[in-house]
Amino acid sequence: MMTKAFIRRVGFGLRPDEDIPEDPLNWAKSQMNVSPKLIWPGKLYSETEMIDIRVDFQLEEDKIQETEKNPAKAKIKKTKLYRRTGRKYFEKYELAIRHHQAVHGNQPVFERFWHFWGNHFAIVDKNKLPVFNTGPMQREQLRPLMTGKFADMVYDMTLTWPMIKSLDNFKSAGPNSDTNMHRKRKNKRVKGLNENHGRELLELHTISPKAGYTQEDVINTAYIMTGWGFTGWKKGHKGELKKTGYEHFNHEPGTHTVLGKEYKISGFSPKTKGKKQLRQLVNDLCASQSCMNFIAWKLCRHFICDDPNRDMIKIVTDAWVKSDGILTEIHKAVLDAAWKHGNSEKKFLSPETWLIQVARMTGADWPGDPKVFEYDFVSRLNYKQKKISKILAELGHLPFRAKQPNGFPDTATEWLSQEYLVRRIALINNPVQIGLYKNSTPFMDIAKKVVKNNFDDPQELLNVLDELDLKNKYSKFPTLKISEPLIAILCSRKVLNA
Repeated sequence: MMTKAFIRRVGFGLRPDEDIPEDPLNWAKSQMNVSPKLIWPGKLYSETEMIDIRVDFQLEEDKIQETEKNPAKAKIKKTKLYRRTGRKYFEKYELAIRHHQAVHGNQPVFERFWHFWGNHFAIVDKNKLPVFNTGPMQREQLRPLMTGKFADMVYDMTLTWPMIKSLDNFKSAGPNSDTNMHRKRKNKRVKGLNENHGRELLELHTISPKAGYTQEDVINTAYIMTGWGFTGWKKGHKGELKKTGYEHFNHEPGTHTVLGKEYKISGFSPKTKGKKQLRQLVNDLCASQSCMNFIAWKLCRHFICDDPNRDMIKIVTDAWVKSDGILTEIHKAVLDAAWKHGNSEKKFLSPETWLIQVARMTGADWPGDPKVFEYDFVSRLNYKQKKISKILAELGHLPFRAKQPNGFPDTATEWLSQEYLVRRIALINNPVQIGLYKNSTPFMDIAKKVVKNNFDDPQELLNVLDELDLKNKYSKFPTLKISEPLIAILCSRKVLNA
């Protein structure tokens, strides 16, 4: 594949101060070996801290709703609470960390894969999860898993606090579990089986419906997953539980069959019986040909084209088998496939990827000085702190706010509409205000540098810029705006299609 096109395809393009790599394929592959440290100079809130803050917020909000009957006073109290607990701050802060890493980090290809996996293990926009939990989970738990085995990634991500909360597995109990047997004896309403998490494990995270699983397989997967939820509840406890783990008394006892394989109960302790079933199931799902084909297809769809062919997918699945599911080798195989097939295929960029690419190629200080995002937890958020989320919302792509558990769409048909294209043009129309252009650099110079640094055959785009410049130079009333050359380049088909 052509060098610069490949760099834009698998990364975010080159900054004005970056040299063009002599061997772009090895340049990309070398970024897959280790998970880079985050370069954000500010505080990185741990997932444990964020759960503490979340629980504090929820308890206080519930208290206000229960005790304050005056709507005006309730609103004042909630405003103070929202600011004290960062209710409207933390998501924006996490987006700043994410974008700072992508625009200014030295392993942009790794960051692209990180964004892919974050969307693969999407957390639904509900229960204030995007506010407090999704960003820290992707940053703290998902990133380190990207150099290990795929099966380990699936297992660990399945049991994260946000995933269990999002897919309601903490509500699930087997019909014959100790919990429900006790409730029946007391003539109490039994706890139901929740299939959400089990279904998504099969449908979205591993084998896909093409594997031919049945409703019975979904139910048995849900049985295997009973017991996994939140732990630490005691009588009189208020608020959400902070830890995830296995509670044997909610587990459905016995042997459960999924896709023709029996998963038997094991362990001598009543407290651990059934605990190993999920690990065994995940290992088998991730080792199946259906899983390899599905995940390879998704990766190729993200990096190569909307309709990957068998040859592309085989490059990835062969590496999967050879490495026994090591993600480092799977990622490198995706890069091999992109290099081999990229010249004959086009890939329309999703809004967030396009925005980050624009910022990196123009050398912008996006998302801005990290000090801007410091917060006193008393004041109202300012424009600069809200900028990223506001722009991403306008583009329809707030990455922590997926509407469905299958994440954001990854094909052109969902993003290639007149409305969304107009929104991108409108964004570039005001590059100074949003931080995608520095006043210190002549705008025509920066546009030409973007073209020369990031396109293998730049003459067509350079001609567009020269024509704009020439018309303006000989006009009686020069009207060329800063944004016009940037719109001509950054919203052109060559940029929108990697």
